[in-house]
Amino acid sequence: MEFTLKQRLFYFFPVLFCFCLPFGSLVLSGLVVLWTITSFFNIDKQQFKTGIKNKSLWCLLIFFFFTLISALFSSNKTEANFNVEIKMSFLVFPYLFFCFKWPLQIIKRCLISFVSGCFFACIILILRSTYYSFTGHSEYFFYTQFSVFIHASYFAMYLLLAIILVVFLYPAWFKAQKNVIYTSYFFVVAFIITIFLCSSKLGLISFFISIPLIFFYKFKSFLSIKNVAMLIVAIFVSGVVAYKLFPSAFERLSSLTMVSTSKLDKTSSESTTVRILIWEQCLQIIKNNFWMGTNVGDANDELYKAYEISGLTGASEHNLNAHNQYFQTFIGLGIIGFILLIVLTFGEMIKGIVKRHFLLFLFSLVIVLNFLVESMLQTAAGVLFFVFFFCLFNLAGEEELIHEV
Repeated sequence: MEFTLKQRLFYFFPVLFCFCLPFGSLVLSGLVVLWTITSFFNIDKQQFKTGIKNKSLWCLLIFFFFTLISALFSSNKTEANFNVEIKMSFLVFPYLFFCFKWPLQIIKRCLISFVSGCFFACIILILRSTYYSFTGHSEYFFYTQFSVFIHASYFAMYLLLAIILVVFLYPAWFKAQKNVIYTSYFFVVAFIITIFLCSSKLGLISFFISIPLIFFYKFKSFLSIKNVAMLIVAIFVSGVVAYKLFPSAFERLSSLTMVSTSKLDKTSSESTTVRILIWEQCLQIIKNNFWMGTNVGDANDELYKAYEISGLTGASEHNLNAHNQYFQTFIGLGIIGFILLIVLTFGEMIKGIVKRHFLLFLFSLVIVLNFLVESMLQTAAGVLFFVFFFCLFNLAGEEELIHEV
């Protein structure tokens, strides 16, 4: 398909955005602004009228405007303005995706660009850590000291989506280009190694939940008692090898089994313990502000007050948010905001199953898992990733993507 110059510019920026996304650069906001500006020269009235009726578009827009209204009534204007600013993607991306024509070849370029960006980010991080290891600093191969572009949990989430894209789409897209297929195997290995180096508990849990689902769906026609048995053995052996290669990652996972809800240290800032303590306070705040919430700008202030009253010095010293997006939204926006978020996440999982769009289902599953332990929509890395791919996977079905020519 041939594009005019103004169309090329419009489609260029999302492709570049996808490549830059794993690097967490400030340039992302600038790319979105430039992308939005080029859109004004590509508006098609008929397409705009069709797009504005899209249900997914309105779910995102309603969430944004509800956040905006809540911010207007917040006492903490600085936090309120931040919430509106960080949620601008809920306003801009639906317009850019649903109100314009998106050829499948452009969607393909975006996804390939994202995978490539993830790979180069992995290589840079591994080379950086290798350099520091030669100076006696092996800790740079671990967790936040390893993942310097964005938080380790978010980067692991990005890489998991990259694995899903490679496994599901690359064999169909590059079946005539064997060299690309072989290279993609190397990509997947690099992504898996980097997920373990990130050592994020959530990243590892998401990985161990998603990989069996990917194998089952991808190779379900080949499943038999013998093959299932071989797969179980292969997974077990791979787990043992991974444990030997990445002991630090499994040590972080083992800490989950050591937490006792009856003996929680209120002064602790250990990630698992402090989350449980925080969530107890969240439930109490939600109970007291069930219908309308505290307003988005005041949500964290209410949490900080609860920490001080309950003696949660670990959480108070670090000014921690809810570390659960569902709680964070419920506290700020009340039951309506919570329901909207449920629709945007669990609703998409159900849609993926009903429409047999397994990519949408897996993406939504990964998002739900992350939302359960992180306030993802309070950070640019979380919002940009969620809204961008939410829109993209709602544009094209799985069969359309796989059979794209």
